[in-house]
Amino acid sequence: MIYAPDSTTDKQLVKHSRDLVRKAMALLRQSNHLATEQRLRDELVESQNMPPRQDERKSGQDR
Repeated sequence: MIYAPDSTTDKQLVKHSRDLVRKAMALLRQSNHLATEQRLRDELVESQNMPPRQDERKSGQDR
């Protein structure tokens, strides 16, 4: 049997999936213990991705 997409059904499925993801993300944001750990992780990753400060580069060149 060949699959023939039903665009109406597919659109409903995608909309339902997006709604579920939004609800799940809202629940995660309301979970303070998870959100706190996630924010700490994000801050750590952000600090690791930042280029060295100007004064740190100069002291590294002096060595």
